[in-house]
Amino acid sequence: MLPVRLGVVTAIAALCLWGLFSLLDSLQEPGLLRSGKAVVVKGCDTLESDQARRECPALLCEKALIDAKRVPLSARFQISIDREDEGVRLIGGDVSGAAQPPVHFICEVRGNKVEDARLVERAELDEL
Repeated sequence: MLPVRLGVVTAIAALCLWGLFSLLDSLQEPGLLRSGKAVVVKGCDTLESDQARRECPALLCEKALIDAKRVPLSARFQISIDREDEGVRLIGGDVSGAAQPPVHFICEVRGNKVEDARLVERAELDEL
């Protein structure tokens, strides 16, 4: 009976370790975590990976717009403009939410810092 118990405990421990390492690995992937009290960008401490360099500026822009209360916490972002010019990344697109009509935004990001994040009219977004 003891070997069966040891096998069960070992299997449960292995499953727990696998889950822990999977969770730690997923925390390194870029993403936007939202709660009622805070919005946090995860996986963007350093821009070492290609995925982080590609996704983090847009996530930082979304966080800046939510933190400034220009869009609701439940807003969904659709990026339509993403280009870099002289070290400044220009990101723009549409924001939609359940309680509001679609609005448009533009952000300027340099490295890991959002220099400007604002809502704009459709015409200004189309000029870009």
